[in-house]
Amino acid sequence: MTQIGIALSGGAARCIAHLSVLDVLQKAGIPIHLVAGTSGGSMVGALYASGRYTVDELIHQASRLNWWHVTQPVMSHQGLFSSDRIGRFLHRFLGDLTFDRLALPLAVVATDVYTGSKVVLQEGSVAKAVQASCSLPVLFKPTACGGRLLMDGGFVSQIPVLAARHELAADFVIAVDVNYGGMDGRRPPRNMIQIATHMASLWSRKNAEEEGRQADYLLRVNVSGISLTDLRRGRELLQRGRQAAESSLAELKRRLEEKGVTGGR
Repeated sequence: MTQIGIALSGGAARCIAHLSVLDVLQKAGIPIHLVAGTSGGSMVGALYASGRYTVDELIHQASRLNWWHVTQPVMSHQGLFSSDRIGRFLHRFLGDLTFDRLALPLAVVATDVYTGSKVVLQEGSVAKAVQASCSLPVLFKPTACGGRLLMDGGFVSQIPVLAARHELAADFVIAVDVNYGGMDGRRPPRNMIQIATHMASLWSRKNAEEEGRQADYLLRVNVSGISLTDLRRGRELLQRGRQAAESSLAELKRRLEEKGVTGGR
């Protein structure tokens, strides 16, 4: 059977759009057999791969999310916020769930702080792995995980196509980029948080373009005008994700059929 993987990009608040993309694919009968995620995409991916929640339930939870749920100011030279609250937030939904107990295989991408190399996490605590993948430098303290000090995976793999293909052995990779158009019409950054997120976007943009080209299908969600930190526009992000997925269905199904997955199954 053809193993269909989905690679969910980072994108902070914009990652809410991943949920409506998953919803459209599911309702269209396109199966997802494995999941790779970076940063915010790893959070969505972990919740989805757990098998504990329907997409509708995850959409409902996303509509209630605010930054207080995942940020905690700290007095530290390593970052403005502790990443521990991200881990605790995931623990509320996943408990002590480990990778081997997930309903779907999952790969979470992070970056080694000391070497700058890509680290693909596939064992141990799922919540801790996601915490590491979401630890954006300057904003969040790095996360100690698996004997390494890790930070946001977007620096090395903003759209984790290769993790889906190499670590999870996907035959067909659907990549979802929730940052398309995100640099259009942006105002100059006005504070430390905006500077940090802007620099992260610039850093990850190139590797996103390179890795996105290696997907079997790249689904882009246009987020022009919506910043990385704007959780208040969650409803609009869901709408844009739905529109992008629905407009992609015909071509996606055609490519799946070329792989012998008739009818998207």
